[in-house]
Amino acid sequence: MDDPGLDRRLHDQALAGLRRINWWSRTGAAIWQAIERTVQTRTSTAPLRILDIASGGGDQVLWLARQCRQRGIPFQIDGCDISPTAVENATTLTQRSGISGVRFHQCDALQGTLPGDSWDIVMNSLFLHHLSEAQAIQILRRMREVTRQLLLVDDLRRTLPGYLLAWLGCRILSRSPIVHFDGPVSVEGAFADHEVRQVAEQAGLSGCQLQHHWPQRFLLTWSPKQTVGCVDG
Repeated sequence: MDDPGLDRRLHDQALAGLRRINWWSRTGAAIWQAIERTVQTRTSTAPLRILDIASGGGDQVLWLARQCRQRGIPFQIDGCDISPTAVENATTLTQRSGISGVRFHQCDALQGTLPGDSWDIVMNSLFLHHLSEAQAIQILRRMREVTRQLLLVDDLRRTLPGYLLAWLGCRILSRSPIVHFDGPVSVEGAFADHEVRQVAEQAGLSGCQLQHHWPQRFLLTWSPKQTVGCVDG
């Protein structure tokens, strides 16, 4: 799905497959648990502002919007992605859902201008494994610069069980040949736990926490208030 010249039909099919995989993985639930702790300590009555970098088909953004709406939390959630196809898919999905307070933007998060310079929460999901070590440090630094309360990253762990789960799960949950290929290859390209800690430290995320959750994924969280070294949660 990283190929900008990818056929539109194949891209749409792959995004739909990824949406099912995210649902099965319960990634949204893990992310929301971290966000909910931040929400509980907020004193501001202003809408909660969340930016999802590399938002893909928008399913994580809409999941978070539903959680906020169910709890009566005012919000503005923006997603950005380099792919115009992904942005169009996400926008269409949002319009069909009838949820307001959600927007999607096309931008290159590594080189372009982010849609805003200050956010309560800045996140990305299943993005880091696409990047080199230098790029991972770069995006984490960019996220740190615009985060007021919480930065979080949810991604794959490079483990043998993770590879086997990706190979099997992608074939069960999607008919997309792109997903069948990308899933296992993504695990191979993912960061091991010690590598995640290293890039986080180099990006200035002192005090970050690293937790594991189903299925062979990690959740990295950091707050500007944290000052000690990266630790396991």
